[in-house]
Amino acid sequence: MEDSDNILIKALGKRISILRKERALTQPQLSDLAEMEESALRRIELGGTNPTFKTLLKISRALKISLKELLDFPEL
Repeated sequence: MEDSDNILIKALGKRISILRKERALTQPQLSDLAEMEESALRRIELGGTNPTFKTLLKISRALKISLKELLDFPEL
């Protein structure tokens, strides 16, 4: 991946982590709500993997926000 791709993936992971913590959820709790493996969520939050559109939808629904809100990270 290019550097700009890595920056975006890391920013997305940070955004998910922040939103999860704002809702007082642990990684196991969010992964259960999103019906995904905890290890997969951990990799996403650490910016170690590029999540699919379907995975992002699951996470946004679990956080009870729109996909647009999930992807709205102003630091970029």
